[in-house]
Amino acid sequence: MLDPAGVVYRNQETGHRFVEKCAFSENFLFSPRYIIRTLHECFQTRLGAVVNSVSLRHGINLMDQFLLASSDWGWSPLHPQSYPGNPQFRLNLHDNVKLEWVHGLAHFASAGYIQLTIVVSSFLLLVRYLLRRSYAKISLPETNASTISLPFEICGQLFRAASLALMIVAAVRGGGGTWANVVALVYAFVLGLLRLLNDLEWRHVALHHVNVVLVTELFAVVTAEVLPYADVAHSRHLSPVAIAGIATLAASVLVAASTPREWIPPSIDLDLSEKIPTREPSPEETCSWMGYYITYEWLTPLLLRGFRKQMTIDELPKLPWYDEPFVLLGRILAARARSSRSFSTVVRFLWRELALMTFCCVFAYIIELSTPLAMYKLLGYIGDPEGASVRPSTWLIVLFVGPLSRSVAFQQYAFVGTRIVVRVKAALTQELYYKAMGSMELDDEVFAEIATSGSDKNKPAKHQAATASGRLANLMSADVDAVWGGRDIVMVIFGAPVSTVFVVIGLYRLMDWPALVGTAAMLALTPLPLLISRRMMGLQREMKQIQDSRISAVSEYLTSIRAIKYFAWEDAITEKIEAIRRGEQKKIWGLNMLYIGLGQLTECIPTFALLLMFGLHVIARKEKLTAEIAFTSISLIRMLRRNLSMASGLSRHFTAALVSLRRLDRYFDSVTPVVRHPNGPLKMSDASLRRHKKAAFALKDISIDFVEGGLNVVTGPSGSGKSTLLMGILGETLLEGGSVTCPKDVAYASQSPWLQNETIRQNILFNSPFEQVRYDRVIEACGLAVDMDEFPERDETEVGENGTSLSGGQKSRVALARALYSKAPVILLDDIFSALDAKTSAALWREAFCGDLLRGRTVVLVTQLPWIAPQADLTIVMENGQIKDRQQNIGVTRHIVTVDETIVDESNVDTTVEVAATHAAERNGSTLNGTGLNGTAVNGDVKTAAAKRQDEVTQEALKTGQTARLQFFSYMQFFGSPFHAILAIVMSVLSNASFVGTTLWLAVWVDAYEKDDARDVAFYLGIYAAWTLGDTFFNGLTYICYERGGWYAARTLHSNFIKAIMNVPLSWFKTTPVGRIVNRFSRDMNSLDTALVGMLRMTIENAGRLVFQSLAVSTVLPVFMFPVAACCAVGIVAGEIYTRTAVAVKRLVSSSQSPVFAHFADSLAGLPIIRARAGMPETFGNQLAEKMRVLERAFEAQFNCNRWIALRIDMMTTLVTVAAGAIAVSKAGVVAAGIVGFSLSNATTLNILIIILVRAMNETEVELQSFHRVKEYAGVEPEEKPDEYKKEGAAYSDVPNACSLPKNWPRSGEIEFRNVTIKYDPEGPEILKNINLKFEAGQRVAVVGRTGSGKSTLILSLLRFTNIVSGQIFFDGVDITSFPRKRLREALTIIPQEAVLFNGDVGSNLDPTDKVPRGIVEKALEYCSGIASFQFHRDTERANGAAPAEAGDNDNGPGITLSTTVKAKGENFSHGQRQVLSLCRALVRKSKLMLLDEATASMDYETDQGIQEVLRKELSEHGGDRTLVTIAHRLKTIIDYDRVVVMSAGSVLEVGSPRELYEAKGQFYDMMRHSGEFEDLVSFLRGAS
Repeated sequence: MLDPAGVVYRNQETGHRFVEKCAFSENFLFSPRYIIRTLHECFQTRLGAVVNSVSLRHGINLMDQFLLASSDWGWSPLHPQSYPGNPQFRLNLHDNVKLEWVHGLAHFASAGYIQLTIVVSSFLLLVRYLLRRSYAKISLPETNASTISLPFEICGQLFRAASLALMIVAAVRGGGGTWANVVALVYAFVLGLLRLLNDLEWRHVALHHVNVVLVTELFAVVTAEVLPYADVAHSRHLSPVAIAGIATLAASVLVAASTPREWIPPSIDLDLSEKIPTREPSPEETCSWMGYYITYEWLTPLLLRGFRKQMTIDELPKLPWYDEPFVLLGRILAARARSSRSFSTVVRFLWRELALMTFCCVFAYIIELSTPLAMYKLLGYIGDPEGASVRPSTWLIVLFVGPLSRSVAFQQYAFVGTRIVVRVKAALTQELYYKAMGSMELDDEVFAEIATSGSDKNKPAKHQAATASGRLANLMSADVDAVWGGRDIVMVIFGAPVSTVFVVIGLYRLMDWPALVGTAAMLALTPLPLLISRRMMGLQREMKQIQDSRISAVSEYLTSIRAIKYFAWEDAITEKIEAIRRGEQKKIWGLNMLYIGLGQLTECIPTFALLLMFGLHVIARKEKLTAEIAFTSISLIRMLRRNLSMASGLSRHFTAALVSLRRLDRYFDSVTPVVRHPNGPLKMSDASLRRHKKAAFALKDISIDFVEGGLNVVTGPSGSGKSTLLMGILGETLLEGGSVTCPKDVAYASQSPWLQNETIRQNILFNSPFEQVRYDRVIEACGLAVDMDEFPERDETEVGENGTSLSGGQKSRVALARALYSKAPVILLDDIFSALDAKTSAALWREAFCGDLLRGRTVVLVTQLPWIAPQADLTIVMENGQIKDRQQNIGVTRHIVTVDETIVDESNVDTTVEVAATHAAERNGSTLNGTGLNGTAVNGDVKTAAAKRQDEVTQEALKTGQTARLQFFSYMQFFGSPFHAILAIVMSVLSNASFVGTTLWLAVWVDAYEKDDARDVAFYLGIYAAWTLGDTFFNGLTYICYERGGWYAARTLHSNFIKAIMNVPLSWFKTTPVGRIVNRFSRDMNSLDTALVGMLRMTIENAGRLVFQSLAVSTVLPVFMFPVAACCAVGIVAGEIYTRTAVAVKRLVSSSQSPVFAHFADSLAGLPIIRARAGMPETFGNQLAEKMRVLERAFEAQFNCNRWIALRIDMMTTLVTVAAGAIAVSKAGVVAAGIVGFSLSNATTLNILIIILVRAMNETEVELQSFHRVKEYAGVEPEEKPDEYKKEGAAYSDVPNACSLPKNWPRSGEIEFRNVTIKYDPEGPEILKNINLKFEAGQRVAVVGRTGSGKSTLILSLLRFTNIVSGQIFFDGVDITSFPRKRLREALTIIPQEAVLFNGDVGSNLDPTDKVPRGIVEKALEYCSGIASFQFHRDTERANGAAPAEAGDNDNGPGITLSTTVKAKGENFSHGQRQVLSLCRALVRKSKLMLLDEATASMDYETDQGIQEVLRKELSEHGGDRTLVTIAHRLKTIIDYDRVVVMSAGSVLEVGSPRELYEAKGQFYDMMRHSGEFEDLVSFLRGAS
């Protein structure tokens, strides 16, 4: 080591002596001398030089002088002149020993080894390629993108030829050229000509080799000829020929780097090539190397387009073939086959990307150290200009090239990270989808274990139950996102440690042993952040679990919003969701506090270490704190602090990724594959079937030889196992014994119809080819032709989510049409007649079952209609999971049930409220681009379904509207109070002021040393410590202020959101899919919880810091204002271009996720139907891939735009930094070194500051989209306007100043219609016309009529889901329009056709409000005990050692209690039991008016009679003041009612008792005659008389 006291040097030319007081450059790690010394010594013998070895410990013992002759010195393989060379200049090595490595490297580069090595390597690789190349690959067709770009090719060849000629001249003259350079250029030129051969793949490979050879040659020439000029003593000038040769060589490299690449069509296997659409390549595949790795110029057209106008999904760059969903699916499945865990699968799947990210990350972190090195050298030069041995321009170049190279490497790291985002999202989503498609549905217990995977097993986790489909959807969305969110662990594992090691060594070179002490202190404190990270991981798990429950609850309740509104449960359901949300927010606040603590701790540790180093350096070592040491240390400590902060910040993402990977593992380990039965005739032999492992109910010893090509009817009471039998045929149950054979292709229509959110036609075709004749025949057979006349778009009408656009009967007939249209040899029909009236059933029987549509096809029909069984080839009667009876009647002739055509109601006017509302919207309004809400063009033309789907994503994106730039003020209004928002901004200002003040005080301290005023070290060090602690304190307070405000805003917005959604009219849900709402509750609320407030804080803080730092530097160096102003101007323009595009692309990303969500949820709901059809799972997988392709395009565009702006901002700010350095150099000796150090310290961070500001501004605006989207739905118009019922002197408690109601209203169930005319829309057609009816209290009234006659509209009018345009409806003497709808719906009860049960227990389903006394609830269950295998036991009866029933334990189990678990949709109950629970729910409410909407249509007669008996008993026990109104298709149900109302075409045809109407021989009589039960009905009427 050199003597620290200094070494005396003498400049030979000037004779000046100077003392270098600090041997830093001799010891500093960044000096490459130590790296090259050994390499240089290896060539000393070849060079013929007599050079003594250098001893760093005992001094420098070298010969006094030696000759350097640039590229003409020394021996090389192609340049064998003697060593003495050209003695143009001499150096005293004692004066220039520090630059020995420069001349040694220049000598090595000029020797020719590099050039020859690259030429030989390239040649051998090309030979290997040509010998091993496959010439029989399957490729997509060649396109124009595969042709050579002639302008670039010609320019490249010309520059290569010119450079070759100039290098030959230089070599001949011996003036700056060697024959090794000539050989390399000849090779590149010849190879460039040979690549023009007409072979696409060869052209591509040869171009790579040409470019690599040219870049290597340019590096060698620049190193040999230009690098020596870093030495101030180097005076030799290059010849003009050499300069021209280097310039043309650089131009040829630039042209090569800018030449667009020729596209090589992908070589993929035959199966995949059929799935990937033939198309033009993406810009990413054909852009130049410079555009791909450095400038991202191929994104410029996208950015400019987004700046000028709104973006559409079709304007985004195309997806490259290697990111095609099917390609990624194949890759991850191959990785999964070789790995046992998801973590190893992902690593194996992405090993190339992870390796490249590691290289780029490590390179970026190493090369960024050039900035503090250059700053140290420049400050040293400013302190002692005459003592410098390296030209200052060299360090200015380093100050430019270093940060720019770091930026290029880091942006490439991020670019590859974008690929990981896209590939993980596409691959894991598809893998989950295919796994779910091929597996049985998991039990709730398994999903509960998934939710708690990795948590404390001994800690009981009490949480809200979540649906299996909801949790699976959450795996697909939140958990997959968390996996790719952990990609930056590469930076934490590789980049940060490498950077930290170099930083610590650099600090040691600066301050000796105090640096080691400070480092030891940091290491000692490091476990504290680790402990916090572990706690964060636990909280993250718990929050995920609660988030699962909330999203599942929201999805489940919104799917059943109709039932919630029927019962006026909006407030109760809102409170349930809010309770879950409160638990979630408690965890979020805990996470935020831990995150703040972790951040502040990682900020304090390096700061404390720096204080310790400075204190020991100036107090213990008694050394001066010079500018170069102080500000270089500050720069290095900032890097160290950034590394620790980054590690702690990214720990949140990494811990979330680990949790999600464990959840994925738990799912993949738990699924049970669906086992397809052997192919063969439909037959069951001694089969024992169970829905799932924990189900109590099972089918035992079932042996059925179904009649092939015939009609097989399965009947029996509710809960006997009919639906389970069909599930067993499909393979959806566990086969515990026996055997089942079944054809591979089965068409299945479930009891609860499942329809896709597509058009009627697409639902019927179900991805089968369209055949006009067959299609028309099926439409006619299912009676849909009349229904289609009511739809403006006929069969192109969208059915909506879960078929919300259709009535119950229409949904059943569309589902049946789908089964009939298929060509499956086996058709399973589960109670398809339950939702149809007698006449529709008869017509359907005639057209479908008595015609040729089912000829030769095996049909298994579950039904309760008694007149069908005698006409079946085989009838199976089920009871308690066993076959009670079977009757064979093979070959029986099916007879047509005669219907009098003249009295069939052809006016199918009855429809759902959603359909009417949609039709009204189509007539009265239009959306963007001149298109109606349902895709109808304003000019009257009807858009096709394909056209509507094509712009689905774009339309949703445009509907969200523009986000105002300053909308964050609106967001901050939700912080709780204006004071809180102002306090947050003030804290940001104070934090910035303390940050800049810390560095400024350091400059004052350093300059005090120069003035010899720094005698009181404790004073300066104490104030510096105070500034530092103040910075940490204000920074922490700033975090707390923003996080508290964001937390409060998220809580308020979520509360407003759920309340608004629960109070909108039902018609709103027709035009707003539930998937879109759930997306806003999940993804957008997650943004409000975690992302938005952080981005807002970064924007405000960095904007303030930019102002502070710019003013600070400009105050010291006023001329610096000009480059700063120019940089800010460019940054503003580029940032504006970027922000507009990024916000538009973000909208497309958010919107393109909704179709993926919807498809995933849609498929999960219809799994049995999809899997039953041969090849249908693959078809649905293809459809998912189509939607994923759109999502991938949006994702790639969103992330890649960040690379575009980052490179441009980095380039501009790097120029500003160089300008600051140049200004500082020009002021050497004029401005104090400490002030210059302060200026440079702030200037070198401007690039990071501006890019963070631009990105933060954009991300804030992007995340404000989530705020805008949530606020948009939180402000939708409610069904009930608060001021709608304001009257003077009113006293209704729920609505201020509302109409007063009589005390204890309603006292009876009397209903009266007075001249009532009903419309669904004020401008629409009349649905009911001049209705005059009166139902006395205590009566049981039946409303009958054909499907479409207006029955359901009558019921909906009593609930006020329609518009009463004239007349009045009185309920217990009060006009129902004079008080709020909620009060009305609370006063009555409806039992809908489809029983809706929610996740929870029986008690919460019967009374979600938790207001009804427990005794009343239990009494209602007792009333219904015995119906449909429904047995009630009080909880106290099970208290003797028996635990409450869990999910799956009560499938026709021994008994049901209030604590019995209810799965989502009541799936662990039979259909009959669900309807009985729905009846119990009605009994609990004790309403004076009860409405039944075909509630018993799907029941067997015994169950129906049981329900009717309970209703009769309930009505008679309460004083005869309760009225029952029933819509019924089965006349046997209502034959004993007090009154019957017969409706047709929206009018009342007949009113009277059943006997009166029978004797009148009118339409009711005709309905009796064609019901199939005429004799039984007549006998009852005669017996009753």
